[in-house]
Amino acid sequence: MKIRHSNVLCWLMDPAGNHNLGPYFAKKIIAKVFTNPANTEDEDKLSNYDVLEISSHPYHDLTVYKELQTSNRKRIDLLAVSDSHKIVLLIENKYWSGESEGQLEEYIEYTRSVYGGYKIIPVFLTLRDEEPTHEDYLMLGYSDVLAILQQLLETRKEYMNAHIHSFISYYTDILEDQLVENEKLNATGMDLYRNHKEAIDLLYSLRQGPADGDQLLFSTYQRHKETVDFIKSVGDSILKEAFLKFARKQRWPEHLYTAHFRVPHFLEESWFTHYGESDLRKSWWMNRGLIAWFERAGDRLKLRAEVGPLEHELRVRLLLGLAARGLDIKEQAYEESSQYTRIYMDAESPESWEDVSELARVMERLYQKEAFQSLLRLTNEAVVYGEEGVQSRAAEGTPIEQAFRQLLEARDIRHYQIHRRLPNFAESEWTRFPDGYQLAEKYWLGYPLIAWFRSRNSTLRLIIEVGPLPSGKRNHFLSQLEAEGVPVRALSYEEGRRFTRIFSRAVPVGNIEDATELGEAMVRLMDSAEYCEMRGRIRRAIESL
Repeated sequence: MKIRHSNVLCWLMDPAGNHNLGPYFAKKIIAKVFTNPANTEDEDKLSNYDVLEISSHPYHDLTVYKELQTSNRKRIDLLAVSDSHKIVLLIENKYWSGESEGQLEEYIEYTRSVYGGYKIIPVFLTLRDEEPTHEDYLMLGYSDVLAILQQLLETRKEYMNAHIHSFISYYTDILEDQLVENEKLNATGMDLYRNHKEAIDLLYSLRQGPADGDQLLFSTYQRHKETVDFIKSVGDSILKEAFLKFARKQRWPEHLYTAHFRVPHFLEESWFTHYGESDLRKSWWMNRGLIAWFERAGDRLKLRAEVGPLEHELRVRLLLGLAARGLDIKEQAYEESSQYTRIYMDAESPESWEDVSELARVMERLYQKEAFQSLLRLTNEAVVYGEEGVQSRAAEGTPIEQAFRQLLEARDIRHYQIHRRLPNFAESEWTRFPDGYQLAEKYWLGYPLIAWFRSRNSTLRLIIEVGPLPSGKRNHFLSQLEAEGVPVRALSYEEGRRFTRIFSRAVPVGNIEDATELGEAMVRLMDSAEYCEMRGRIRRAIESL
């Protein structure tokens, strides 16, 4: 089944294919990867890419390889190479299949060895929006592929060959059925787990290896590993039970929440009353303009909130209202093609994933945090009033802007920019690079290093980045940083890389609307042992140039 889907994807991505669509599909895939909310949340991961440049290339020369064999005789599902732009799109396709140990690392290392000097974009494509184990891979879902093809069928029908249009329509029907089937299988898995819980739990407990005398059971588990793991993952509805316990404690009416087994979600009353299904461009969650949900990610329980596919005018009004109230909204979110914008994420690690009461307590803590309650207040205001009612805030400056002004009064910072969202500065020693280390383009304050503060969700983050030096000088500086003990990702040395984050630390902030609290958080970050140690390493690296 996976190979069949890889065949179709390979054909669609080939600009010379007989579909006569040119590089349309490949460009859309790249755009979806870089706008997927699961990827945009990881600032460090996306900082390795110049998204605008990569997205703007025509890709007419793209060569697409399928089932490409590595030196260890494993096979990369899809590899799309543009020699003229020195870009490689590596896609690991997981369609009803799991990830094998070490395969993602092997694929990316093989690609780096063969395509030295190319920008490599590793993508983990799944049916169920699963997270990859390798930190460099970006996430993509078959729901994204479906959205691209549906848009293609709608906008290009007049220009497409009738047979091609029919085939792509047929394929979108298959994807739609599979995505629906996914939910049906989830329901089946829940039923199987409920009826055979003890047997499934016993087999699943052997996943790390057999205990004494359990060799036969372990062999049974190995033969049916994917099935057992799937039934366990969807059937163990402890997250649903915990959410129901949490929701009942809040005394929410039932129309404001859905106790989904994997992503239990909820609405604010104002979200429910202000938006209706007719305000959306497509069916989505509880068919309102915003949603918040809990989900498990590894050993952490995450709380997220998102603006959904509202009609463009309504969506822009809401986003402008949120931005006017200090939320960090990226420019691309206002584009008509954008449909989803994450506005909040926080996470905690429960002491036990087997204890319903413990999970409900963690949900309660995440929900009651001042940062999330502040977000709810701001979103409720933005839903009702849009940009209105925030003139006084604009005159005083945003909370983070006010906090940065307070910091400047207390610290000897000579190189800085007061910015409403991203106040930034350069330490004095970062301005003393030797001759030849001039920037290759305009960049922040005009120095090769920059630091900035960013307020998001329940944290204030301090980030340091190496900017667009000439390639040889940049790589030499990065190697000196590594020699001083600064971790530098291997991708940072690739030809054409311009920005590399070398430091990112965050501290919790109870109220992101409180400038005083934000200012205190800035001081904590700059006084932290980690930041002071990083300053020393950077200084020594610069002196060694």
